[in-house]
Amino acid sequence: MELSVIIVNWNSKDYLQKCMASILSSNSKVRYEIVVIDNGSFDGSGEMLKQYYPHVKFIQNDKNVGFAKANNIAFKDSSGSHVLFLNPDTEIIDSAIDI
Repeated sequence: MELSVIIVNWNSKDYLQKCMASILSSNSKVRYEIVVIDNGSFDGSGEMLKQYYPHVKFIQNDKNVGFAKANNIAFKDSSGSHVLFLNPDTEIIDSAIDI
């Protein structure tokens, strides 16, 4: 795996869905995985990922452990030789992942 895209989510379902759609529509030539770690959301983010993006590696925290700790947890579960940390309100444009 060349790249692990790690996203920390907390009650950002709508942003997260747009972020996921933008990553998948980028048609990147890079082999990547997406790891979403959720900090105890209650907005249906986990259910949305399971329904529309079942291939995404999803980690559910019972509570909000904070941004840095959540990134560290997800990093330990990632397998890419490179890591791209994204916020859920980020949208990938064109070939940004390849660049």
